[in-house]
Amino acid sequence: MSKSLKTLSIVIGGLIGLLVLVAIALFVFLDANAFKPRFEAAVSDVFGMEVKIGGRLGVGLFPDLLVTLEDVHIRNRETEVATANEARIRIDFLPLLYKRVQIKAISLEQPKIFIERDHDGTFNFEKAVATRKILPDLNLAKISLSGGTIIYADKQSGRGFEAADCSLDVNRLRLTERNRPGIMKNLSFTAEATCGAIRTEDYAASGLRFSVAGERGIFDLKPVTMRVFDGQGSGSIRASFTDSLPNYHVRYSLSPFRIEAFLKHLAPQKVVAGPMDFSANLSMQGKTIKALRQTAQG
Repeated sequence: MSKSLKTLSIVIGGLIGLLVLVAIALFVFLDANAFKPRFEAAVSDVFGMEVKIGGRLGVGLFPDLLVTLEDVHIRNRETEVATANEARIRIDFLPLLYKRVQIKAISLEQPKIFIERDHDGTFNFEKAVATRKILPDLNLAKISLSGGTIIYADKQSGRGFEAADCSLDVNRLRLTERNRPGIMKNLSFTAEATCGAIRTEDYAASGLRFSVAGERGIFDLKPVTMRVFDGQGSGSIRASFTDSLPNYHVRYSLSPFRIEAFLKHLAPQKVVAGPMDFSANLSMQGKTIKALRQTAQG
């Protein structure tokens, strides 16, 4: 054997031995019963919310470190914010040798997200002032969500909606420049999202699909497509968070839709029927639905 090949074999053997030792150490360190309370406490401290893992915490190795969490619950101010049947976190293996954690991907199976707005306008996911911390820089290659449900309730207006069978694929998520105020100004990502069904007290929609691309406070959703009132809708939304108040520019068309399907919740008796076309080009600003309605122009 040549000297170079012998040297190479020694290096490869040393690396394999080192990785095996690290793997053994990780398996010992990440014992579910011993590590789960520490993991829950660490994540809860970072986000200022209570994180609980009701099921198993598993660890897989090679080519990346894969942490699997079952029956995950996130609570804030004694209110459930999110749950997931399973969460998988993929971590780059080599940076662990230098005591650095680099998350490559996060995936959630059958998550439920509960968004509630209280009578005073406070959302259930907002943290108390005393627990607010500077968020760490994020640089994630991929976040995925499948079979999800989103439930929104507004106690101010008494309205809300439920979106079911939702999927989401987020790519190149980055959160940087923490000295700039506002998360949206520091966030960039691209995403594809779908929801099979959306229901409110007054109407039902299906087939929601849209793409998102944004950075430095400006986000474009296009195209946004959805079936509602027996018609096919399509449009786009530009959201800007660069000023003190968010600004929105909405273009939307629904063609054709059934006017009787739209009016049946407003008028018990059928007063008009037939197909109609609808289009809108609106600009608005504000942080509440009331403010958006009051400022809408177009």
